[in-house]
Amino acid sequence: MKMQPTFWKFAASLLPSWYQTLYHRDYFSIYYHVVSDGNLPHVGHLYSYKTPEMFEDDLRYLKRHAYHPITYEQITRHVSHGNSLPAKAVILTVDDGFAECFSTMRPLLLKFDIPCIFFVTTNYLDNRGMGAELKASLCAEKVVAMHPDQKEAFANEIFAIFSDKITDPEDLEKVLFSHVANDHQDIDRICALLGIDIEQEIRKIRPYLTTEEVRQLDADGFTIGAHSLGHERFSELTQKEIEDNIAQSCQCVQTITQKPEIPFAFPYTSEGLSREHLATIRHRHPEVGLMFGVDGIIPDVPFMINRFCGDSPLYAKPGKSNLGRTISKAWLEGISLSLHHKFHIPHRG
Repeated sequence: MKMQPTFWKFAASLLPSWYQTLYHRDYFSIYYHVVSDGNLPHVGHLYSYKTPEMFEDDLRYLKRHAYHPITYEQITRHVSHGNSLPAKAVILTVDDGFAECFSTMRPLLLKFDIPCIFFVTTNYLDNRGMGAELKASLCAEKVVAMHPDQKEAFANEIFAIFSDKITDPEDLEKVLFSHVANDHQDIDRICALLGIDIEQEIRKIRPYLTTEEVRQLDADGFTIGAHSLGHERFSELTQKEIEDNIAQSCQCVQTITQKPEIPFAFPYTSEGLSREHLATIRHRHPEVGLMFGVDGIIPDVPFMINRFCGDSPLYAKPGKSNLGRTISKAWLEGISLSLHHKFHIPHRG
């Protein structure tokens, strides 16, 4: 049964407590990517994001509504030993390791004394490279600014190289992102076509955290996790590549923070990955801690913490967070899946 948009909008506007009564969870987790009040061309075509004022409203919302942001240590003790959690426990996380984690999000989290897990893409620390999807966003930024005749000419170039038939130049952006892959070959070629010098862009934008900033975040009391080596699509990796990627990225973070256990968040999704295989990886590599996915609030194996996204500024107003609506929507989606028997099977292959 598909819910009508009007009903969905109404249902998402109800108080989160109403849904939490129907569908109890000991905790939930929210993830963000970036917070900025400026134009970020390297992420602007990937997702919308909140301003610092909106993010501060989110943090204030959590405090005002008696949510209890918990630390990574608290959730590990709960998962591993059954330790109780405070009522309305929530885990805040940030993916990708962008520079704004330090410059923008850190001061606000410290102001409200709210713990957070920062997941960093380890190959890009100190701006040693750039993710393929960020390159695609830079390409999209350039294409959007083109004159229609230029778009048509570029569409013809894309067709000549990749055989992508583009009947509507407005579809160019979608085509660009279809060439995002682990090997970067196609998107690098498109960057070259557009005259985008990635090394120059990295030096200009400096999109990622530095190692020293990561050390300071760790010293501040935040948890640093791994978010893969190079933001790969794990569905395109072999089982050995998956194991090596998780272990090596966690080991990299461990070298910086000297923590015995490093949490890991999957880029894109953990959908379709064997939970038995992931459990084996954790057994063979004790430095690999809890794992984090992006499937809202639905249950998974005990070591997999699912999350929903808090990035969207939709419905946020000055001084009024949209987080309540976002939480309600996540609960509603979880209840809908429950009613239709669409929970993830814990030990899928």
